[in-house]
Amino acid sequence: MSKKILFVLIAVLIIGVLTYVLWPEKKAEENIVIEKFEYVDIEAKEAYKLISDDKDVVVLDVSPRWAKGHLPNSINHYAVDGSLDKAIPTLDKDKTYLVYCHVDSVSILGAQKLIDAGFEKVYRLKDNYPAWLDGGYPIEVELKAVGDYQGSALTTRSFLDGKFEHVVIADIKDPAPGKFYEGWLVDGSKFFSTGEMKKENGKYILTYTSNEDSRSFKSVVITEETLSDGLDNKPEKHVLEGEFE
Repeated sequence: MSKKILFVLIAVLIIGVLTYVLWPEKKAEENIVIEKFEYVDIEAKEAYKLISDDKDVVVLDVSPRWAKGHLPNSINHYAVDGSLDKAIPTLDKDKTYLVYCHVDSVSILGAQKLIDAGFEKVYRLKDNYPAWLDGGYPIEVELKAVGDYQGSALTTRSFLDGKFEHVVIADIKDPAPGKFYEGWLVDGSKFFSTGEMKKENGKYILTYTSNEDSRSFKSVVITEETLSDGLDNKPEKHVLEGEFE
């Protein structure tokens, strides 16, 4: 037998052995299905239904503008400066997340960071915060104390189905004797009273509803008023202030 033929036979034998040894592993690799999750874009209307139907949904604001106004009960971890990266290990992967920002580039980045970290149920608010605003869905902002006053409040507003609703929940001490707290909505030099705040379960609460869309009145003010004067449409001493973006 020539050396050439012998070399060919040895090569064939080696190939056969390698095929026999490696083939099961190759087949096993082919049978492994790696499930890849992706976030889902949803419209503002769908997002509102999602968080209304499931109170456990985590609403994640990944913008740097949370203090200017945000979806109620949202948490804030900016996606660009590393804040979200630090927070991700502390977040519950079993929960559903709704991610939003003010621009696509950042909300996409934030949603993808969750997916890459192994979160399976991630939604992204399509067209972001502006779409939520345009739909009249609830937004929230904090009111801060003025001057020597202490305390804070959360205020929300919405305009849904032709109904404007404005709510303030304030954690402040009782007014001075002979005084009461009153709410106001302000638009430049225009303003109107939203009524007297009432104490419920240790907090002062105000709920104002109207058929008129008053979203242009972005500034919210709480004043301390003289009880004997009542609701006289003359604002007195400012206690809390805040502004919707």
